[in-house]
Amino acid sequence: MVKQAKKKRSNKFILGLFVLVVLFIGVTIVSSNIFSKTILSNLREDESEVEIYREENLKEATEGGVLVTPSPKPVTNSIPANYGRQVSVPILYYHYVGNNPNPEDKARDSLSISPDKFDEQMGVIASAGYSPISLDTLYAALKGQATLPAKPIILTFDDGYIDFYINAFPILKKYNMHTTAFIASGLVGAPAYMSWSQIKEIDATGLVVFQAHSVSHPNLNSLSPEQVRFQLAESKRVLEETLGKPVNFMAYPYGASNGVSWEKAKETGYLGAVGTWFGKLESEGNIYNMPRIRVSGFWDLEEFKKKF
Repeated sequence: MVKQAKKKRSNKFILGLFVLVVLFIGVTIVSSNIFSKTILSNLREDESEVEIYREENLKEATEGGVLVTPSPKPVTNSIPANYGRQVSVPILYYHYVGNNPNPEDKARDSLSISPDKFDEQMGVIASAGYSPISLDTLYAALKGQATLPAKPIILTFDDGYIDFYINAFPILKKYNMHTTAFIASGLVGAPAYMSWSQIKEIDATGLVVFQAHSVSHPNLNSLSPEQVRFQLAESKRVLEETLGKPVNFMAYPYGASNGVSWEKAKETGYLGAVGTWFGKLESEGNIYNMPRIRVSGFWDLEEFKKKF
């Protein structure tokens, strides 16, 4: 009788333990499914947002005869940043340095920095001990051929607007800030853009390196491979022949690029290229689509300091 009672208790214990195990497994599976669905849902939302951002980023806009670069969103359509040698170098980029002629145009506000604010920003960079370098120096560092200064930074300007000559360059010269300006070769001399004589005048100072920004500022992703090649090769050729200096880098119009444009940039002799997606970790893997930090006209000085 005692043995039978012990056996019954043992069976009940085993049965109870089995039930607990089954319940644990069930809860785990349910939780896992919920977690997986949440993750997948978030991923789908992220992908959807990226597509929306990409579409917004690629919209072309013309305003008063001036091609305006839309306010870019962070589109991480790059080769993985952890490929190859890495360096942390913020690449800032600007469009307009001048007061917005139309206060109701909020999109232009985000792309415009007043001369006074730009002067303050250059003062911050100088007083904080940053050393503006060129893209060639960055490239050499990524290839292990150069050592960067303690606090490197790269200043870039897109499109070649006339206010770069009128407003930005005198301030850059005041602070002795070395800079890169990306020029759409076919727009030189058009209304609101610099002329070749103005570009040559700035180039002669050695303070600004002029690089390519295509011929006509198209969305490269909408072109055939042959058209992409023309936009990249022709802008490089014109700049090199006009200024008598090598053009090793380019900026993709609107930040729009893909595998075709990366390959064509390499084929046509560029050492690298920059996009408009946010980041400051530069790597060999991103050499043909390096991230940059767009300076917004809405930032105050404290917000500007936080970005790099």
